[in-house]
Amino acid sequence: MPDILSPAGRPILAHVEPLSQSLQWTCGRLIILVAKAFDVTVPVILCRPFTGGSVKVSVVIPAFNVRSKLRLLLYTLAHSVLDPEDSFELVVADDGSTDGTGEMVAELAGRDNLTYLYLPRTDRSSRAAARNAAIAKATGELVVMVDADTVVGPTYLAEHVRYHRLRNDLVVIGPRPDLGDGDFDKERLSREFTFDAMPAVAWGDPREKVLAEFSGNMNRLAICWHLLFTCNASVRVEHLRRLGGFDEAFLGWGLEDTDLGYRLRQAGLAFAFNVSAVAYHQRRRGIDAGMYSDWVRNLAYMMAKHQAPEVAIQSIVGLAMNPADRRIGWVEAMRCFEFAARALDGRLPVPVTYRLVVVEEDTVDAAKAELVARGATSDLLVIDETRGAELAGLVQCVDTPGELLYFHRPSATQRAEIFSRYPVADG
Repeated sequence: MPDILSPAGRPILAHVEPLSQSLQWTCGRLIILVAKAFDVTVPVILCRPFTGGSVKVSVVIPAFNVRSKLRLLLYTLAHSVLDPEDSFELVVADDGSTDGTGEMVAELAGRDNLTYLYLPRTDRSSRAAARNAAIAKATGELVVMVDADTVVGPTYLAEHVRYHRLRNDLVVIGPRPDLGDGDFDKERLSREFTFDAMPAVAWGDPREKVLAEFSGNMNRLAICWHLLFTCNASVRVEHLRRLGGFDEAFLGWGLEDTDLGYRLRQAGLAFAFNVSAVAYHQRRRGIDAGMYSDWVRNLAYMMAKHQAPEVAIQSIVGLAMNPADRRIGWVEAMRCFEFAARALDGRLPVPVTYRLVVVEEDTVDAAKAELVARGATSDLLVIDETRGAELAGLVQCVDTPGELLYFHRPSATQRAEIFSRYPVADG
């Protein structure tokens, strides 16, 4: 392994642990080490096996009177394809349904990886309580949270696992686009996953617009914790249990997942957005007056609970959510929220010149090496031209002292805009 140099040019680490080939990037398993030398903290990226080797995934699904939708989700999850050493289980927490959800699940009870919990309905019933009940029954190392009214492709779980193999202290978030009007071919979906058996995507996930503007590196967003929607997210079970899971004081609609995201971030976890871990929302649902009222009440509770300015400024988001007086769009609200949160963090706009790293299909290894060599001392702008977004996961799992921006296959117009906003150094 080559020496890693401090900004003064002196070796910091000449060798840490045996590595086959240079840095073993192909294993895709990383840890972040911090080397201190001459009063300079330098992040170093090294490869190391994922703890335990194999991974068991616990898919946590809260459900309330969504029998038909849940059936479709269970059909599609049955087609999941994982690495041979990995496995998964399904834990359905029925939050007091009266539509025959239990009977429907019983039809599928022959599967040894399916656990069904019935929770009697009370005035304290909530998504938070249902998820906590399912997490308590989980036997896997990794919890994937998905809503009952979604469908997923065969590689959905594998994509969550793939990112978690990059580092252990990670929250992985995937997109949830909305499907349009139309029918599902239930019989065909029971046999195979195909887009021909469902309506086409009609609306994308608006969080992707936020990332497209600021950078595809979610971990550098000051409000990344607010973007944790548990309709499609994953985290190792040890972190959930250490924090006590969801706060069951959040009742009705909204912010129980945001509160969890905030606590996970405060506990030091990194956040990553995997565009390939997609959960398709079966039907789009707008925010009605009742949902907005729940959200306002839960925001007041969250503000009183944490007593933190970054939590309080979430009220900006309310400008985009009130169905009776929607003053700005949701993406614009997120833009304002992010700028305000950065100001609180002291990340005020300053002139910065970025070192450009362009990644092509045949330069992936060299680009990864450059992140190691340059990320400790330079602000980086990564343009990833690979079809599979080869550096997306790695970039979001690297702790660097400066900025690390990432954009995947921008158009010529988008490139020009990126370079106008983020000037790059010559050479």
